[in-house]
Amino acid sequence: MTLLDQNPFVFEAANNLSDEMILDYYIDDHNYSRFLQSSRNIFLVGERGSGKTMALLYNSWRVQNLRAEQKGEASPLDSIGVYVPCNTPLTHKTEYQLLDKRLASAISEHFFVLSITHSFVDTLRTIEEACGCSDGEDLRDEVGFILGDELPTGRTVFDSVKKFIRRELFDTQRTLNSGEPEAFYQNTFTFVSFFVPLLDTFGEHIATLKKSHFRLMIDDAHSLNEYQIRSLNSWIAYRDHSRFSFKIAVAKIGQNTKITTTGGSILNGHDYTEVDLEAPFQNKHSQFYSLARTVVKRRLQNASIDVEPERFFPMSPVMQKELNDLARAVRAEAVAKYGDTDNVKKKISDHVYKYTRARYFQKRSATANRPPYSGFETLVFLSTGVLRNLLEPCFRMFDQVLSQSRANYQSTQGVPITEIPPAVQADEILKISDNKWDWTKSHLADDIDDCTSDNAEAAYRLLDALAKHFRHRLANHETEPSALSFTISARNVDTGPSQGLRHLIEILRKAQLIYVRSGSAKRVGQREDYYVPNRILWPSRGLDPHGQHARVSLPESVLWRAAETGVIALVGSDDERQGGLFKCRAS
Repeated sequence: MTLLDQNPFVFEAANNLSDEMILDYYIDDHNYSRFLQSSRNIFLVGERGSGKTMALLYNSWRVQNLRAEQKGEASPLDSIGVYVPCNTPLTHKTEYQLLDKRLASAISEHFFVLSITHSFVDTLRTIEEACGCSDGEDLRDEVGFILGDELPTGRTVFDSVKKFIRRELFDTQRTLNSGEPEAFYQNTFTFVSFFVPLLDTFGEHIATLKKSHFRLMIDDAHSLNEYQIRSLNSWIAYRDHSRFSFKIAVAKIGQNTKITTTGGSILNGHDYTEVDLEAPFQNKHSQFYSLARTVVKRRLQNASIDVEPERFFPMSPVMQKELNDLARAVRAEAVAKYGDTDNVKKKISDHVYKYTRARYFQKRSATANRPPYSGFETLVFLSTGVLRNLLEPCFRMFDQVLSQSRANYQSTQGVPITEIPPAVQADEILKISDNKWDWTKSHLADDIDDCTSDNAEAAYRLLDALAKHFRHRLANHETEPSALSFTISARNVDTGPSQGLRHLIEILRKAQLIYVRSGSAKRVGQREDYYVPNRILWPSRGLDPHGQHARVSLPESVLWRAAETGVIALVGSDDERQGGLFKCRAS
């Protein structure tokens, strides 16, 4: 196999990667491993594709043990990560909906506890130091006592417990199908009556586990049903975390309640710590840019490509020259306006930042071809702060160059790819952008839950209206021409438009066409949610995906009207709402 047969930018779901690939791809310095390796309860929050699953899998026992082996270190028995996936058929079982609340809660916790315990013993059976001490009769008798049944035969006690769990799941399903779940109610397992005693028993009888802390890593917790979420919150509220703690990955979709089974609530900073995986990405000095650069550089190194990301994804030289020329002209504007003394240096740099790229897009003819989108920095901005969004275009670009190389294979055999030409970058970016719009228009209702055809059409019109509005701002706004985010003002939660708009935004969030972030509000000391459309949409509409660190305030009624008409109409009040900063009014 030659280097031409390798694509280092595979963006397969982390669950489908081998342990070796996870070790190769994961960037430990930027992903909050210090939180995941602690004994604190942690909520890991982020959009799909932001690296939550990768972070949990990297900190699982099997990957950490492989890491220790590669470094010649002892097995990391002091802290054992147990990976528990929730996006499984077992989690999606809906029979509980046919039961009264008491039975539904019991059955839901029963299934969830069996799932956690299965992952727990499955992890233990891979630990050689534990398996060597797991065949004692005392241990088997005590585990059988906890299970309330004789253990099935198995190579180790862990294998026996796995067999028991599989049989229990079968019996539970059969009981539910019988229509008499009340008879089964007394036999359901709870976290306190089943998992915790097993954990304590293994710790007492297996010397290598006596001081181990178990990190129960619950992935895709938003897939749990309402009763399981409340049960999980109740377990998080436990004060003693000397033996176990929870590391919970949850996507930013819907409202993830923090209510417990008793009606109380768990509190951030008291019962758990919340870690947001999404970092600011306004410029090349931001935390996300640093992470993205490290990820791409590691991927290239793994493919034996010793090239910096900026050189591997170069900007179009024609565009780069035009931007350099414009930067000098814009700087001259700023000097003429502010002077050239030391105390105005920041004003000048801000002016250059705001207007250089804006001028490039403003001066382009309406009939000109779309800009040659290219360059590593542009790829970072197009990702909208989500790693999977960064890797997809990189993968497609590399594959395109790979295909072109194979067409002339005799002359390129064994020669590594050291650059993605700007023309290839621009072509793939526009393809992905066009496809995203086509999918939104034609398939949103088919692919997104709770989205009717009317909802899909309204969602498309809303995005289309935002694109038109941002283009108008780019051409006419005097101080923030490149703003690409918005906040919603003048809300009225009791009105129909508010409920309808909230539903559309939720659909667009599920489709990852809009992301919700939190930032400082204009009022001192307050924060507000703001909305960031996926920036891969903008190349298709000739917009600058770099944007700028600014937000547009749009009234709720205007956005709802835009979903109906495809136009953001601020005529008559535009000057007042936007602070008199437009040269002309929107229409």
